[in-house]
Amino acid sequence: MKIYDLQNCSISDRNGTYGGNSGSKEGIFLDGARWMVKYPQCTRKSSINTERSYNTSPVSEYIGSHIYHILGIPVHETILGFRDNYIVVACKDLCDDSHQLIEFRQLKNTYNRELHEKLEEIQSSRHFTSLKAIMLHLDYNPVMKSIPKMKDRFWDCVVIDGFINNNDRNNENWGLLRGPEGDTLSPVYDNGASFSPNVPEEELVERLRNDDMFVQSVTSIRTAYTLDGNTSAFFSQILEQDIPELNEAIIRVVPEIKDKLPEMKEMILEIPERGFGHSVLSPIRNEEYRKELELRYEKILLPQYNKLMGEGRENGKDSKDEYGKEK
Repeated sequence: MKIYDLQNCSISDRNGTYGGNSGSKEGIFLDGARWMVKYPQCTRKSSINTERSYNTSPVSEYIGSHIYHILGIPVHETILGFRDNYIVVACKDLCDDSHQLIEFRQLKNTYNRELHEKLEEIQSSRHFTSLKAIMLHLDYNPVMKSIPKMKDRFWDCVVIDGFINNNDRNNENWGLLRGPEGDTLSPVYDNGASFSPNVPEEELVERLRNDDMFVQSVTSIRTAYTLDGNTSAFFSQILEQDIPELNEAIIRVVPEIKDKLPEMKEMILEIPERGFGHSVLSPIRNEEYRKELELRYEKILLPQYNKLMGEGRENGKDSKDEYGKEK
């Protein structure tokens, strides 16, 4: 794969307009189109060691987004590049001059009396996204109800985000596009929290040396969602909720993951270790990420899929084949 030289790209008219909490961003023109550059965030190992280090969120954004693409889910276009002495990720702007991105944080303020009353009955959280609140919005929010397949997209993202360990699908990074033709589903965007970009390399080395530690760290991951209003829920805990739309997403997505897992691993394998004299993806992280995908599929997704398919057969619902498709 190619690491693009973005050094001479000019600043776009949308520079300074991009939101989110994932670090510094810059609007540029690339081949006449608007792109958003996302820079890595500075971290420090400890108060004693003051040497600057940077997380791997640009590469996480690239890998997470390309996994969505491989699975056939519309997603923003991303490339890895070099700019201002950093390895960065560039994301093609979702909006042209006639389209506007409307995030869920804006949509959730849409008033509906029945929705308003039902939301008052659940416990909210300032720190996590309430899964129950989102479900109410999907059922009662007048704007969201009007978007075809919005429920399917949301639950597909719940499954895939857990698979890639993206625990930051908050109220700001999913929504719709508003244009002359009306409201449509936005492509998936903002996958920079995938694959734990803040975890130090030393910890990954320890994981790979210790099988028990590796399994524990990879399978006991938390999500951006809360079920009780107080804590973030584990991915496995979310999958076990008896929610029909979620079950349908599991049956729909897991076979695709099985079929495309070799392609995903090959995509990661092709990312170079270095580019423009800088680290891109170390051999340790490359190995870790590929093993993570395989393990989450085998230990979390596949058992839940088999459970659902087994329950369907036990209840006489055998109208689907082993991949969840209608016979």
